[in-house]
Amino acid sequence: MVSPLLPIAHISAAGLPQDLLIYDRHGTLLADIAQQGDHRIVVPLGSVAPMMLKATIAIEDRTFYRNDGLDFVAIARAAVDDLKSRRIVQGGSTITQQLAKQLFIGPHAPATFQRKMKEAILAMVLTNRYPKSAILETYLNTIYYSDQAYGVEAAAETYFHTSAASLTLAQASLLAGLPRAPTAYNPILHPQAAHQRQLQVLAAMVKEGYVSATEARLAGATRLRIFAPANTVRAPHFVRYVLNILRQKFQVTPWARRAVQVFTSLDLALQDRAEQAVQAQVFGPGRYYNFHDAALVSLDPHTGEILAMVGSAPGDRANGDIDMATSPTRQVGSAFKVFTYTAAIADRKATMSSPVLDAPLAFPIGGPNNGPYVPQNYDLRWHGVVPLKIALGNSLNIPGIKAELYTGIPAVLNVARRMGVTTLTQPDSTYGPSLTLGSYPVPVIEMALAAATLADLGIRREPTAILSISDPLGHPIYEYDASQNTFQAVSPEVAFIMGAMLSDDRNRWMEFGAGGDLTLPGRQVAAKTGTSQDFRDNWTLGYTPTLATAVWVGNPDGTPLSHSSTGIVGAAPIWHQFMNAALRGVPNQWYAAPDGVNQAGGDYFLPGTEHLPPVLAGPWPLCPFSRYDPNQLTWSNIMVAGVPCTLGTSSSRFFNLSGSFSFPRP
Repeated sequence: MVSPLLPIAHISAAGLPQDLLIYDRHGTLLADIAQQGDHRIVVPLGSVAPMMLKATIAIEDRTFYRNDGLDFVAIARAAVDDLKSRRIVQGGSTITQQLAKQLFIGPHAPATFQRKMKEAILAMVLTNRYPKSAILETYLNTIYYSDQAYGVEAAAETYFHTSAASLTLAQASLLAGLPRAPTAYNPILHPQAAHQRQLQVLAAMVKEGYVSATEARLAGATRLRIFAPANTVRAPHFVRYVLNILRQKFQVTPWARRAVQVFTSLDLALQDRAEQAVQAQVFGPGRYYNFHDAALVSLDPHTGEILAMVGSAPGDRANGDIDMATSPTRQVGSAFKVFTYTAAIADRKATMSSPVLDAPLAFPIGGPNNGPYVPQNYDLRWHGVVPLKIALGNSLNIPGIKAELYTGIPAVLNVARRMGVTTLTQPDSTYGPSLTLGSYPVPVIEMALAAATLADLGIRREPTAILSISDPLGHPIYEYDASQNTFQAVSPEVAFIMGAMLSDDRNRWMEFGAGGDLTLPGRQVAAKTGTSQDFRDNWTLGYTPTLATAVWVGNPDGTPLSHSSTGIVGAAPIWHQFMNAALRGVPNQWYAAPDGVNQAGGDYFLPGTEHLPPVLAGPWPLCPFSRYDPNQLTWSNIMVAGVPCTLGTSSSRFFNLSGSFSFPRP
């Protein structure tokens, strides 16, 4: 009967099927994910409270450390009872026998004498092969404690929201009594029976000298707080993001045995602040402005680690399953201009003080039904010649388009991709002038990465969610090395100049006023808003040297927002509240000008760019035709002097095509 089982009669707690545990960076549990709802968390014997060990031995196998796997006195007592009843009514099984049954025979095997014989022989084999500590460790990680909790750690987490190492005498004595009849003694379903069983365990512990009668009496009188089984997932969209990475990169699924402990980059304290900021805005001003969802991603610029990720507003049942933090479906509006101006400065086409003419333009194609494309500013006004830094700070559209076209759309795309945008995958020729106005979708996480790239002076570090993966006993399988996650996307000099423009609140006063939600009290911080066409999306992204955050506000179905709501009223309050809370206690920091940056007054320049010709301040080239058919034109065949030509001013009733112009080739 037993010989086929002997070659496989080996035990290992680490080999047991168990939960995938996902923690934040400080070791706080985010999610306990198990197959089919069965929970098991393997822990070494040293991580179980001594009182739990004593309680288990006292009630299940008081001669455990002395017997050879069998307790003959208990067997004899059970045999007498069984003979009297002419059936098996008394177990008499030792801990080792129970373990043998669980591992090699099956927990629901029929109660026959043949089965008991198998248990006895296997128990003696195990005792001969393994030390008592290994047997007890495997037993405590194997045995069933009801409510789908297998093992003492899962039971402690389930009923008391604590660890096996922290169990008190009262808690340990209650748990130790469950394995004999898990359902009958279930403390949620049958609290009185569970308490009576607990008193039996305490009496057994007194008898064995493990505790005094006074200690047992106090433990039995302790009113325990027992929690109903629940599997709450914290930061659910981040956990889902981690599970995707585990499956795709590490081939780890929730029921894998080889990797069960995952320590992530998330800071739960910051996550809570992010969720609070999102919730307050969505369920407050969101009602007036008609936005019902928001997303936020915050990164550590120096490591790429994701510190907070909110995929949708907490408590929003309608959008709760939608992850807007990673969804590549939303236009980013003028937030995309960070790429345009970075490219313009990097390619030495402009400086932060370059004059730009903000005046109406009408391009031959690109508008509704492929008619003229006539971009406008948010305020529907024109501002004449302004410095580049003022155009960026106030998010003026015509200067942004001019900077983009003069620099070249391919150059802008190259910078965006280098800074972390992976969603712009079409050939460069398919993107039109509206690129700089954010008419193409980019996910929140990639806009956060772009901010983090500037925050680390041009070094891009891919967003990182997993810091380490360990096997069931804590042995490392993977550890993140931030030094291997670096790419110089733009030069430190260019990143510094962009930061100088984005962090000077004076550059924004014309449109946004002074000291608003794009600033933080007593702190220098870079920030940029964005609003997509028809007010469908609100954005704010910004950074300090230690924290980069992007926020989106809108409706997942694309419903426009109300009351002309822009990024400054929708996303910026979330960004401001979160950044202010996250940086509390962190000293104000900013960058020293790197070598290779020249300063003149309050402006910074790449060497040799201090006196660039004022190309962007001049008139734009006019198209050399008197009549045109938009359907016969493409962006490539309306190029004049290296840029798409214009039909004239959008305010003219008739386009003036007779003017002369000169425009240096890029």
